[in-house]
Amino acid sequence: ASSSSHAPRSARSTVPLMMAYVTRYIFGTDKLRPNSFEVRGLNGSSTGVVHVDDALVLSQWLKHITDNTVGLTHLQMKLYNRTLPEQLEYMGWVNEGVLNNNQPWQNYKPRFMALRGTDVLFFDTPPLNVADLDQCAVQFKVYNCMFRVIKDSENVDERQHCFLIQTSGHDSRYLSVETRQELLRIENAWHQAVCCAVMKLGSKTFTVTTSSGKTAGLTLDWNMGFALFEQENKAALWKYKFSQLKGSSDDGKARLKLHFQEPDTRLIDTKVLLPIIAIAFESSAFQKIFQCCFKKKHFNFFKN
Repeated sequence: ASSSSHAPRSARSTVPLMMAYVTRYIFGTDKLRPNSFEVRGLNGSSTGVVHVDDALVLSQWLKHITDNTVGLTHLQMKLYNRTLPEQLEYMGWVNEGVLNNNQPWQNYKPRFMALRGTDVLFFDTPPLNVADLDQCAVQFKVYNCMFRVIKDSENVDERQHCFLIQTSGHDSRYLSVETRQELLRIENAWHQAVCCAVMKLGSKTFTVTTSSGKTAGLTLDWNMGFALFEQENKAALWKYKFSQLKGSSDDGKARLKLHFQEPDTRLIDTKVLLPIIAIAFESSAFQKIFQCCFKKKHFNFFKN
């Protein structure tokens, strides 16, 4: 036989980058592969593990692949938005921590996440067309959820860039992404979705208790402002315009403070409210609405 017949053959694998993702983690775990990565496609295809000895070359490969996958997914999202009444704010891959009954640690399962209108959607496989957006495995309203970025000191394992989604009546979802930039994209898209959701709702009432211990309803009306009503006779305890809200704060648990400016005296009047435990997550989302609106200066629309 000729010498050419003994030449090694190189295997070739092709993975479409549309709605794909690149990862350095060993699949299903929190362990990073040293000097290597893997690209996984929307249909489960994979490049296999690609080893790169040079750290600079590795970072360049990761950046180029990530830029392409994010760009293609964003293009697909724009195409979907042409026919969607509720616009997509985000689409991309995350990894969800899944606890096992017979093991003391958690595995990770890839989920495709989307923010559409007032909803956060989770898919086992990416939506290939607009109709597939209605076939999600899990769906929540963003204004009923609490979104929180996990500090590095709070990470439960070696996975980095983690965040938590909590909804009243459901288990918390512990999620991770590959880069800090992707986490920031999700956080910004989430705040935008919450603001758009509240504007679409027009009015939302939260059950709270006042500092005196009475149960009341706190209404946020996107056209009128804030109002607190007694639960029994619906009498208004106080009302303020959006332009009068000068700040908000909380203790990280249950106490919410709203700081309003009186129009005549220009003095600040602080209202202390405590959310009912059953809807505490709604109150947390409520405060995030303030942060989002202040950041984007949406309250300027309501100033006289």
